[in-house]
Amino acid sequence: MHFIFDIDGTICFNGRTISPIIQDALDGLRQRGHQLGFASARPYRDILPLLDVRLHDALIIGANGAMSHQQGELRRLTPIPDPVFADVTRLAQRFAASYLVDLCWDYHYNGDASHPFLNKVDPGKLANHVGAEDIRQPAKLLITACADAPGLRRELDAHAGVELHHHSDEQIFDITAAGVSKMAALRQCGIAAEELICFGNDSNDVSMFLDAGHSVQVGAHPRLAELASERLPLDQDIEARLVDAIARLSRERAPARRD
Repeated sequence: MHFIFDIDGTICFNGRTISPIIQDALDGLRQRGHQLGFASARPYRDILPLLDVRLHDALIIGANGAMSHQQGELRRLTPIPDPVFADVTRLAQRFAASYLVDLCWDYHYNGDASHPFLNKVDPGKLANHVGAEDIRQPAKLLITACADAPGLRRELDAHAGVELHHHSDEQIFDITAAGVSKMAALRQCGIAAEELICFGNDSNDVSMFLDAGHSVQVGAHPRLAELASERLPLDQDIEARLVDAIARLSRERAPARRD
């Protein structure tokens, strides 16, 4: 089976670290013969510092499906087309929005340097903050602040060239090329729905929950609750609950032994 994990709010609860007991449980999946992967709104460079080096060769879907890495190598990138990106940045200027642009590795940011979201950007100091003139193949544009966010969302919702990904716990949303989603990226990597067990907590996980053979919700997002095979309450015992769920599903869905 393919076990795919969202990161923030699912296995990472402070934006900076993933508990060693969870990392050990994730590594244990592979020892039982399962395939391990991660699917996050974060780009690849911001995922790596959270993971133990043991896990760096796993499948890593970043930027809500716009980039895929495996064995440490870029496998796929679906950038926002240049004309569409120009439309989006014009709209951002019209609605007085600041934004972060994630490229394949580097990034561009044009907003308030004290914005709390920046604590999650390049925590490993691995990338470069480039100027607007150096933006090439933008994977994702994330709105960090906006004078009229509902108005901007309405304009973007009507744009055929983009996909909007909302974050329920933050007053932000991000934008990728049309058709980009976590599940679309997993399918491009050859993962069939019936072979997928996914863990997630937010609206950007809906595409996986719609198709997965088994889905585990962390927390109480109402849309995921309608789709989840099982739910784990987000409380002080969540890490222990996660480890137990991972171990149980690993045993129940163990690959057939080859003699």
